[in-house]
Amino acid sequence: MRRLKYTLNLKYLVKIKAEIVPVLFTEHQFHLIELKLNNKHFTSSEKNEFSRTISRKMKAIYALMGRQEKEVYIYSQQKIIPERLQLAKQYLHDFSRKFKNKHIIISGSFLHNKEFKDIDIFVISKYEKDDYNEGKFHINYLAEEAYHSLFFSSLQKLCISNRKIEEIEIKEKINLDTFLSLYQELGNDLDRKFVGVEKTLREFIMQGAYLTKRNLPDSAELRREVKGILKTKKPLELIKNKIIETILLVPRKEKALPSIKELLSSYQEIIKEYPQHENYYKEMMEPLREVVALAS
Repeated sequence: MRRLKYTLNLKYLVKIKAEIVPVLFTEHQFHLIELKLNNKHFTSSEKNEFSRTISRKMKAIYALMGRQEKEVYIYSQQKIIPERLQLAKQYLHDFSRKFKNKHIIISGSFLHNKEFKDIDIFVISKYEKDDYNEGKFHINYLAEEAYHSLFFSSLQKLCISNRKIEEIEIKEKINLDTFLSLYQELGNDLDRKFVGVEKTLREFIMQGAYLTKRNLPDSAELRREVKGILKTKKPLELIKNKIIETILLVPRKEKALPSIKELLSSYQEIIKEYPQHENYYKEMMEPLREVVALAS
């Protein structure tokens, strides 16, 4: 019974044990259910017994009660650590009960990376609410319009969900102006060693992929690329190469030239005002000048 992990609550099961043993299950069968819910290893004979006897009994009980096993939709399962998938199913079930009738999604490094800071739980809500931490879980509220965002398009590529995620149309405003703005923000974050630089870099990478009509990276690919860039001695060099590549690959890039030239002019004015930062601003200008030269 593949979904037993997230359709039964172990604490509740132990509480009612006296009522179901030996009426429905033998002591040995109950022990196997406990092993299953704790994600313990089965011997070959135990696997056969569980599948042949216990699963059939559970399905019969569900049918008798007129209940359906809750659906879990898994995206990019091949990238998810199997042990984490089993845990994520249980968490999805628990949070689906806590946030009744809400679309719940679990995504992030918990699913695919050995090391993770917390477990990201996304709750789709009609209203904006503050995110919060609950033990090892980070509860993120997303407004319904987030379905059409670049962030959600990337998030849903590697996740588990209590609802089927349909094909998404991105309605968020993304163009070369937003990309150039992110480039400035990213350069500033790197220069200041800002703790939120990873978030800015993730957005920069996603916008670059979107503008050049490449496949958006999923959370595992995004994490790998972000970490790879930030681990280098000169991350700005890689970012400069990426902005050149992106702008040159964007359709009708010639329309962006006025914005790029305007940005170069603004950097020149800033250098006059803050000559002590001349080297930094000239470095930021370098790829933009190259783009203008190549695209003109």
